[in-house]
Amino acid sequence: MSKNRVLILAPDAEALASHLRGESLKDAHLFVMTDWEKGVSALTQEYFSVIIARKFPDVGDVSSFAAALARLAPKTPVIFLTSAAEGRIVRDAMRGGICDVVFDESIPEELPRLLQKIMFSGYAAVRRLSLEELFEYSIPVLTATDMNLLALTVLEKLGELVGATYGILFREQEESGTGGFTVVASNGFMDESLVSEFMLRFGGGLLHASSSVPTVVPAESITPLHPEDDQILGDSRQFFILRFDLMPGVSIHAVLGVRNPLGPEVLNSVLLDFLLRQSRFAFLNSERSVQTQNLIYIDDLTKLYNSRYLNVVLDRELKRSERYRNFFSVMFMDLDFFKRINDTHGHLVGSRVLIEVGAVLRSCVRETDTVVRYGGDEFVVVLVETNADEAFLVAERMRKLIEAKWFGQENGLNLHLTISIGIAAFPEHASTKQHLLNMADQAMYRGKESTRNVVYLADIQNVP
Repeated sequence: MSKNRVLILAPDAEALASHLRGESLKDAHLFVMTDWEKGVSALTQEYFSVIIARKFPDVGDVSSFAAALARLAPKTPVIFLTSAAEGRIVRDAMRGGICDVVFDESIPEELPRLLQKIMFSGYAAVRRLSLEELFEYSIPVLTATDMNLLALTVLEKLGELVGATYGILFREQEESGTGGFTVVASNGFMDESLVSEFMLRFGGGLLHASSSVPTVVPAESITPLHPEDDQILGDSRQFFILRFDLMPGVSIHAVLGVRNPLGPEVLNSVLLDFLLRQSRFAFLNSERSVQTQNLIYIDDLTKLYNSRYLNVVLDRELKRSERYRNFFSVMFMDLDFFKRINDTHGHLVGSRVLIEVGAVLRSCVRETDTVVRYGGDEFVVVLVETNADEAFLVAERMRKLIEAKWFGQENGLNLHLTISIGIAAFPEHASTKQHLLNMADQAMYRGKESTRNVVYLADIQNVP
């Protein structure tokens, strides 16, 4: 994260800076100015996160000085150093601006604490926005529809608001690579491997601690900390956690690392509440969009992908292969004499058998592979990063499992089936989508025209 730019504008600016140069404020970049005119020039040309100010003797009274600051930097938080007698005058003069007053006698202890609160606890952000600006602040969230872009946008906005140094959005999911979780988006980590380490260390505890009400908890309350956690957490040992409930059984969890506990003025602020509500609605719309899209690509009967999705996945794999010099294989398959089952036992039994066949095929491949019901009793499988010889072994496993299984037992039947499979590999057998499918289809029909219940590779002699 970029450092906070702090302008110290006061006759004794150097002395004030000495109170702030410590470990707790190491991410503050201090600009020290002891000349009012130079300060005015800087404020008109540059952006500062916070201004620390004291009236200059030759710049009118304290009221006009404070009003001038409010005009020069109306949305920048100002810490005004003055006497107790003039504190109310300063606040009245800066009405409409963001002003905190620190009395002269409490500078050593109060000034560093307040500056840290403003920079790292979302204290300033929740105070500076009007209702119109509040809506504009949330526009990037409201207009994002792609889940990946939306998740990153929400993380960035939340991180900006609460002063986070890193953040993760995740789902609970079995058999994932991060201890039962799928990371939807992350930012602020120097190394992507730290994201997985973070979820393995803290994911389970965060899952149980998160709720639909945002809260901040110390990292050690989630799990006991080890020395190696320093690399993951850095100085941010407080977790801002929240659960977005989208629909029954579907939630997205957020965790952001912050340095300080967030006070009620942030956790209960209108800005945070508005942003979280809009984020949840945006996530819900994106989730529904994904589910609607899935309906387009899912076969109603077997719940496998359909032929529309086959075009999508083949286009994707061809682009990946061109970019990364990968390879993949396509298997075209057809059940042998399946028409006899429909003719003898009816289409309801035939449909049930197709569902069972689809489950067998799905069990033989990885999560990254794609199983498609191409139509009728024909299936296509796309195996990523798999050459022809490796695909042949997968196809043989499928063939043997189909041959050994008894189908239709739920209907009191013991039906025996076999399958013929053809294989074509990219780029060994074909370099285009249609040619690849044709080569796999031809290999399958060679099997149908011979013994059936067989696996054939595409004929390399027919490759142009």
